[in-house]
Amino acid sequence: MLQETPHPVSSTALNASPCRQRPKRRSFWQRVLDQARSTGDWYLIPKLYTKNTAAQIASDIRRAHERGAGDHRVRGLQVGEMWETKWSPTSKGAPGDCEVWVRLATS
Repeated sequence: MLQETPHPVSSTALNASPCRQRPKRRSFWQRVLDQARSTGDWYLIPKLYTKNTAAQIASDIRRAHERGAGDHRVRGLQVGEMWETKWSPTSKGAPGDCEVWVRLATS
């Protein structure tokens, strides 16, 4: 007759506290676009960008509704949403820095 030997249990497994659910991490853009949705008005992105990057981000968000659902360049955009965007140079930060503004047009 075969006897099964119990699997060894480490002391850390015995003393382990119950698993705590950590909140799911969300990207910078998911948080920012959620905040922009809740304002219902123009929302200033809380980062400064170079001129080319600001123009590219504004374009990506503004044209996101033309892309497929899994093809967005910016996380946090939802299918069917249309965003208005604008960017402009700012006196905050280093010379040449620009800010980006977004506003949800439709959802």
